Amino acid sequence: MIAALASAAGPATGDWTSLIKVRDIELRLALHVKETTTGLEATFDSIDQKVFGMPVDKIEFKGQQLSFDLTSIQATYKGTLDKAGTRITGTWSQLGMDFPLDFQKAAPSKR
Repeated sequence: MIAALASAAGPATGDWTSLIKVRDIELRLALHVKETTTGLEATFDSIDQKVFGMPVDKIEFKGQQLSFDLTSIQATYKGTLDKAGTRITGTWSQLGMDFPLDFQKAAPSKR
């Protein structure tokens, strides 16, 4: 059971980066997804607003669809992972507004 979960969630794990444009403002974003024994967990960063490690309340990856909720800022995201597993194309929804938002898989950090 755990092996099946790992293979299904594997493509969504890792660090993802994005740039959202809201009117004349561009903000760098990051999503950090890891797999635990209970499923996926994630944190979210709004880099230019100096907000780091915001807990993602709910995250799901089914088929090629990724979705997550950040209730503290009333935001949701729904996107589709490409076949290469390097890009998620989707929509960020917050406070009644929708914005196109695509995440790119970040290169693994060298530690």
